[in-house]
Amino acid sequence: MRPIPASWLTLRREADHRAREHSLPLLDALVEHVGHRESVELIDIGAGTGSNQAWLAPRLPFEQVWTLLDHDAALIGETTSAEGHPRVLETRRIVAGIGELDGLIPEGSSPVVTCSAVLDLLTRAQAGQLARVVADRRLPALFSLTVTGDVALGPADPRDRTVAEAFNAHQRREGLLGPDAVGVVTDLLREAGCRVVTRATDWSLGPEQAPLIEKYLRDRADVVVEHDAAAEPEASSWLAARLELLARGGLSLTVAHTDILSLPAAAPAVPAAEAAGNAAPAADRAPDPGPGPEPDPGPEPDTAGR
Repeated sequence: MRPIPASWLTLRREADHRAREHSLPLLDALVEHVGHRESVELIDIGAGTGSNQAWLAPRLPFEQVWTLLDHDAALIGETTSAEGHPRVLETRRIVAGIGELDGLIPEGSSPVVTCSAVLDLLTRAQAGQLARVVADRRLPALFSLTVTGDVALGPADPRDRTVAEAFNAHQRREGLLGPDAVGVVTDLLREAGCRVVTRATDWSLGPEQAPLIEKYLRDRADVVVEHDAAAEPEASSWLAARLELLARGGLSLTVAHTDILSLPAAAPAVPAAEAAGNAAPAADRAPDPGPGPEPDPGPEPDTAGR
């Protein structure tokens, strides 16, 4: 995995946080799942400069112990803005990758596994490792801001499609999931029996986010040339036209992302004979309180355009 500049993570943070407001139903379902605990452990994979923790910590209504996991020691060496929050009891930092995740979770522990803008940078093998840990250990997981490959610039330019195709091909280089990550990871989790729901968390950017749009466009053009050097003239002319329009305040940008919530499969029912054999004598059992409220099924999957 390539090092990611801290400056890029800082530049995109506001757009990320605004987009994640669309995924609050997923967060509500996660809180309902773990809300009975007084304190919750969370492991943030690819934590970077702590943007994920900064967004989640004030929105979780319980005390938290965080482990920030990243392969880049320089990125996770920075203090995050969430560490002073009264519900954040502790923040640990570990330089490690997906392969070490299972060994970092003690037996009997059930932390929330989370990440932001990471899944597209994994290979299928790494995604399989992550899904197996989440499913086999019956862990709740919230994976945020995974790109889908869909990008819309307004107004449209005939060259947008060529640029997008080259960019997405580059994102799949060397076996990386790139824009296929959401489909691959949700399939792996569902095949393992997890309950999975998704929400769209798109960036919607306009002239007020011009610095972020400019950086995004320049990086996009650079990637196209890296993928195919022969595309340099077209990528350069496309970039020049887009930057000119941006400077006049006439360019908008939508970058599609998806958030994924995975909850453990329901516990298997105990066979009637086994249940009868293990039942306590009637005198030792608490009285039957009667039927309780219907469980909340959680948010419906977002299928519009995903």
